[in-house]
Amino acid sequence: MAKASGFVAVLSKSRMTAFLACVEEEQAFAEPVADFQHSRNAALVCFILDGRKITHIAMGRRGSRAGTGLRRLNFDKAETLPVPLALHRIFRLLPKRNLLSVKKRFKSGGLLTEKGFAVVIEAIRKLAPKASSLLERFSQERAERIQRLSAKTRNGLAQQKEALLTALSIANLSRESVQEWTPTDRPPVSFLDGLPNTRLREDPMVIHDLMHLPGFDIIKTYPYNAAVFESDATSERLTVILANRLPLEEQTGTDLIYFNETFQSFVMVQYKAMEREDGADGVAQAVFRLPNAQLTEEIARMDALLAAVKACPANDSHDGFRLIENPFFLKLCPRLIFNPDDIGLVPGMYLPLDYWKLLEHHPGIKGPRGGLRITYDNVGRHFDNSSFTSIVAKAWVGTTPAQSVVLKEAIRQTLETGKAVAIAVKPKKSNQSAASAPIDLSEITPNE
Repeated sequence: MAKASGFVAVLSKSRMTAFLACVEEEQAFAEPVADFQHSRNAALVCFILDGRKITHIAMGRRGSRAGTGLRRLNFDKAETLPVPLALHRIFRLLPKRNLLSVKKRFKSGGLLTEKGFAVVIEAIRKLAPKASSLLERFSQERAERIQRLSAKTRNGLAQQKEALLTALSIANLSRESVQEWTPTDRPPVSFLDGLPNTRLREDPMVIHDLMHLPGFDIIKTYPYNAAVFESDATSERLTVILANRLPLEEQTGTDLIYFNETFQSFVMVQYKAMEREDGADGVAQAVFRLPNAQLTEEIARMDALLAAVKACPANDSHDGFRLIENPFFLKLCPRLIFNPDDIGLVPGMYLPLDYWKLLEHHPGIKGPRGGLRITYDNVGRHFDNSSFTSIVAKAWVGTTPAQSVVLKEAIRQTLETGKAVAIAVKPKKSNQSAASAPIDLSEITPNE
């Protein structure tokens, strides 16, 4: 699991001048540094030195190679400290066990160890408590607040975060804003509670804007949180609703409902956790055991909805063409661990529902003792994160425009399961032609 870390950037006088100019103009800055390893999915805090003082703190990202043994380090969101912090003051506050390695890193530059990063953060916060709001995201206090959440709450947040990251990936929007998650003072209702910068509009306004989409009139009667994610570069938007009847402590899982307004297409993902078990050779593997009563019930509900979907007229538009018109997918993945600093999608297997139905009756999934289980070895084929987001982004799979109309009932039934349903809507651009005229279902009211 990718974790946040820190990087010490020692700039020459000329490079510091260039950096300050970029800060003044609110532009990004890049610096060639000694090659290092750090996941692009994890936060990287950069401490910028001018002489023996820290003058700035910025978010960093490991870039492409910049020559033999060199790596491009990209700086963004640089903050100027109100008062530069002398290194000797920081060193005085460090535990002796970390002092030597931290001193070495601040002399030569480079990546701090996980423990070294943690103690430097706490030292800076003590010396300059109002120096940088950015550092609050990596404080020991924040980590302790997350750990104080119950296991069920953390699991629910992890599932919602995974659904949100998937939706952002399909929409081709940056996932970095998710790293800004911070525990709230009160128990969270949903993952969106901790993302202050994504609430661009009031929740009721978001829902009002979606009332012309299939089934979204149902949402207004449910407890929900809503947020809008937007790309500054392309003005692309993604509206995300987390609708749930139950508190996080009582929710049974998370589903993702993704709607592409340009192509009037729904795709629905059911998440299922795999367990870690020892294989015949003693090597641990991820396993999903069958039968699974909850999944059987969920598939029965999908089948009932598919009957209505298949009764729709055949598609006669090129925008409505789909490789498969079944919108339901399962994602089997390891049990999720809540880490808001990691924005990577959890590895897993996306399986179309039609494929799953063939797979669960295949003799190849029978174990040595006769039990049924799905593993990476016996599943045959699957979509990974990259291939799944690619086919969904362009609506190569999912419902046709006519079929999308009937899926209002799918939204209702999914909401009634007690899960936190992540509903993501990618709106069409104003300069793009719609696959069909907007569907007005505002006269439909949910069953009580």
